[in-house]
Amino acid sequence: MKYTLLGLGISNKEILKYLLKKGESVFVSDQNRLNENDRKFLIRNNVEFEELGHTKKVLESDVILVSPGIHFDNPLIKEAREKGITIDTEISFCTNEFKNLGWEPYIIAVTGSVGKSTTVSMIHHVLNKYSRSLLAGNIGIPVAKLLNDNLRADYLILEVSSFQLFWSRNFKPNLSMILNIYPNHLNWHPNMEHYVNSKFKIAKFQEKDDIFIYNPDDLHIIKNLKHVKSKKVPFIKSLVLEELPEHLRYKQTLENVAATRTVIEALGYEFRLDYLRDFQKLPHRMEFVAEVNGIKFFNDSKATNAIAVIKAVENFDENLHLIMAGIGKKEDYNELVKVLKKHAKSLAIVGPILDDLKPYLVNKNIKFFEFKSISEAVENLFSIAEKGDVIMLSPGGASFDAYKNFEERGEYFKQVVMQLKEGKS
Repeated sequence: MKYTLLGLGISNKEILKYLLKKGESVFVSDQNRLNENDRKFLIRNNVEFEELGHTKKVLESDVILVSPGIHFDNPLIKEAREKGITIDTEISFCTNEFKNLGWEPYIIAVTGSVGKSTTVSMIHHVLNKYSRSLLAGNIGIPVAKLLNDNLRADYLILEVSSFQLFWSRNFKPNLSMILNIYPNHLNWHPNMEHYVNSKFKIAKFQEKDDIFIYNPDDLHIIKNLKHVKSKKVPFIKSLVLEELPEHLRYKQTLENVAATRTVIEALGYEFRLDYLRDFQKLPHRMEFVAEVNGIKFFNDSKATNAIAVIKAVENFDENLHLIMAGIGKKEDYNELVKVLKKHAKSLAIVGPILDDLKPYLVNKNIKFFEFKSISEAVENLFSIAEKGDVIMLSPGGASFDAYKNFEERGEYFKQVVMQLKEGKS
């Protein structure tokens, strides 16, 4: 069997190690320049490769394993399909390999536009009170790493993206969930229908004895339930904000907890809010950074689309100074503007997202400023903020204009705030 790895991201690097251990023939094709360590690894292991673009060499294989970021209408993939070459990606390739290795965990897969990482982490946290579970996928832990590290558990919890689902071949989780669907990644998906269809692929290969858990308030989900063959279970939404542990008392957390509770109870276990008291919030998601001169700072760098910003902003009254930054995703910002008028004193905009936002802000009675950097935005907002105000980074855009990822952006923001606190800005 000859494999081509289309893209050498973190997932395909792990798959490469696994395939080499199996003695398989592998060709690597990447559209970017490979770093020196990757190039040395490939040469040392006699792996043929190309960089700075894909050529027809990728078609000289039996299976092409696609990195999720490869565009859906890649012409070489179209040609490969016509030639009968198998197209697959990490999540479906790895879950099938687990079976070949004699491991068949109960697979819980979660997708959605916002809140996936917090929800899978919460499910993992509560489930481990009863059994052993592993967490992997789009949360930053490649599923393929489990092949190489020989980690095993009763449950495997996966966060999966629309890109991963689009490229997956026959992914069949025992329990699937769609948290929510909002316009997102429309700079990759050609339209909303394409995006929704990719999300619903999470349930496409499920059977009647499997479970599909969904948000009963989401119209995109409700309209497509007819395509789901598995047992359909709506979220149990009976909690109020005041019932949550204090460190989780944010409006968007209610959805995460409702989803977690529904999963735990669908598996036959008891859900108790006490189990969340020792749950550690993920960084860069409504993360309190510091209070300086009575002004509180929050880092919400993970908010990379409009709906995530809306959910964050709605936690505050009319005392918010918001920083948005990064690369926009061709979204409609009308609803965001309505929320900002109600909750925000001012808006600071950094980076290319300004071009996306500006047409929606003109003549809307929203005070907004343009800055060249996040540090400049923080310093200027701090100079106009009053005691009791909040300054929050909730960018609404991707980080790649200035940072490696949203984590690096969030860490930079926190450093700026701590310097401000120490009087070093």
